[in-house]
Amino acid sequence: MYELLTLALLMHWPLYAQLIVAMANNIMGPWEKISRGSLSALLKKLEQDGFIEPGDPAQVPFPSARASQVFAITAAGRERFYQLMMDTSSNPGTYQRIFHIKALHLEFIPSQDQLFLIEHYMYYCQMGIRYMRNEAQDMATNPTKKEPVSKFFLTTALDLMKLTEQEWELELSWVQHLRERVITRMNENERNTTEENNA
Repeated sequence: MYELLTLALLMHWPLYAQLIVAMANNIMGPWEKISRGSLSALLKKLEQDGFIEPGDPAQVPFPSARASQVFAITAAGRERFYQLMMDTSSNPGTYQRIFHIKALHLEFIPSQDQLFLIEHYMYYCQMGIRYMRNEAQDMATNPTKKEPVSKFFLTTALDLMKLTEQEWELELSWVQHLRERVITRMNENERNTTEENNA
């Protein structure tokens, strides 16, 4: 996740190392933080792998009160960014958080790939909804699960399952809106291209 986030930020601009830390922590916050030491090790590895290189401080669009090394993404880094964006099978347990990072940087991949990722995530959300609904139904009606527990435990567990189902429904609604936005932009681009070709 940190590799994707770092490369994604560098897709926008060259950045000081300390700005990468600050931006990454703002995106992941408020409870999860990447330490300067962890980021330093990651940047060193990315540089060794040829994904990033020293950048020009004049190209950094944000002022910095403290001098630190500037990094820029390489052509190989752009390819690696694309691979990480299109990976939908690694880390299924944390894919919700990973997709949120991907959603912020969809503009850097082709429109058809954007739709693929969005529709894959819609299916992921639908699976979450179905799973929680089925588990709640089973817990509420299956005597072997219902009878051994206290009424308080059962009621609270069912409430939590309903809450999780509603969270997945909200997530699905959000990603459906994202899909509509991407399709609208694709149609506008296609219309503009047609008009330019006919001019």
